[in-house]
Amino acid sequence: MNKKAVVTAAITWLLFLGLYMLFCAKADPAEAVTGGVAALLALWLVGLLRDSFRSPLRLKPSWLLLLWRIPSAMLSESWLLLVALLRRLGGREEDGVMIEHRFDFPEDKHESARRAWMTFGVCITPNSYLVFLDKKKKKVLIRQLVGKELSTTDRLFVELP
Repeated sequence: MNKKAVVTAAITWLLFLGLYMLFCAKADPAEAVTGGVAALLALWLVGLLRDSFRSPLRLKPSWLLLLWRIPSAMLSESWLLLVALLRRLGGREEDGVMIEHRFDFPEDKHESARRAWMTFGVCITPNSYLVFLDKKKKKVLIRQLVGKELSTTDRLFVELP
């Protein structure tokens, strides 16, 4: 281990410890020991996961155009959920579905950004959320709370170019 790595680890550990102490709002020795152990555990987890997050996310600028669809999708899907709630209070059940949808992402420098952007786009709206993404089978499993098919906005995020 080189000197720079040791210094970085020590500073990171101190930051985690400081954050722990800030959140516990106590300055007693037992909390400091607990915080030290928690900071060491957090530092170990960061070390384990560090290599998984080395590749930068490369968003395509054209994907940002999908952001303008989110406010209207949030409003319309909130309305759908409100209507479903009122129906439920009236004694009628609304069943959602699990939707399995294929995605054909090319394996290029945008692959990890595509998956992250798709997850964001599907999960930001209130009527659906991404449950599982299978890279090998190139399929996603999405839980739709109301309705039987993906919304237009969800479909656009799942089918990113």
